[in-house]
Amino acid sequence: MRDDAVRMLSGPNQRGWLARNTRYDPETDRLLVWNIITWKWCLATTENILELCPLCVRGFGDPGGIWKDVRSKATRQFYAPQQCGDAPVYSEAERSAWLRESRRRKCLPERIEIFNIIQGRWVAVTQENLAEHYSRSYWEPIGLGRAWAEIEAGRVAAPETELTLREHAEFLAEHLFGTLPKTPATADERISVIVEDFYSAREEQERAPPPPPPLPQQLPTFEERLDARMPEVLEVWATSQKGHITSRLVVEGLLQYQWPLSRIHQRALAQAMRQAGWTSRRNAKMRFWVKNA
Repeated sequence: MRDDAVRMLSGPNQRGWLARNTRYDPETDRLLVWNIITWKWCLATTENILELCPLCVRGFGDPGGIWKDVRSKATRQFYAPQQCGDAPVYSEAERSAWLRESRRRKCLPERIEIFNIIQGRWVAVTQENLAEHYSRSYWEPIGLGRAWAEIEAGRVAAPETELTLREHAEFLAEHLFGTLPKTPATADERISVIVEDFYSAREEQERAPPPPPPLPQQLPTFEERLDARMPEVLEVWATSQKGHITSRLVVEGLLQYQWPLSRIHQRALAQAMRQAGWTSRRNAKMRFWVKNA
């Protein structure tokens, strides 16, 4: 288990982190910092800079001074509106190592704590607030439900092992002939058991009427797709796209729905995009969506 010591990044690593995870727009004088836990760009102010910039990067100090320092370093790099912050995905082994080092169970009162990498301290977590403190890099491939089960257990669930060839044979022998002492001794006896037990069942199955055809599976509606993928999945999906984010690209690429849309669905899509923090823009060739700063 990790201790409470602060592991500061070296100068080059600190500058590299800020280059990847900060954006400064000189036209609006806005400083954006990438939240490495939730994978979202957030407007940084003196009030929330300690909740966005990891302790190992910013160090200790007054929030106002830290904000000015981060801002001054962010202004030295070119402003890229489509820039993406750090969003690695860790393997099962790396997730298991994190659980050993950065998760602990406390008592009086009983609680589970994990180490918040941004705040640089242990925080109590529940299933409801897990996504606020447990990096998306760990839970994205497995989902929050399984992630919470691992946090509770303190270990990665072991995959189900497949039966060996002998275990398969023993399993079939048990279900075909009962326990080993009752297994027919000779090949003729085993054949007779198979004939008696299975051929009669097969004849009954052949005489039975065919089952009704399965009902066609109903695909999710357009509204259900919007509810399921806005805004969290949209944010992650948009970071992997190149070029303009058009309505058609969102519909066909993110929602997996046919284009063009009806007027009702067009209005629903526009409303969902605006609620997710996107604004419609237009150039000489097309109309597209831009993420609000």
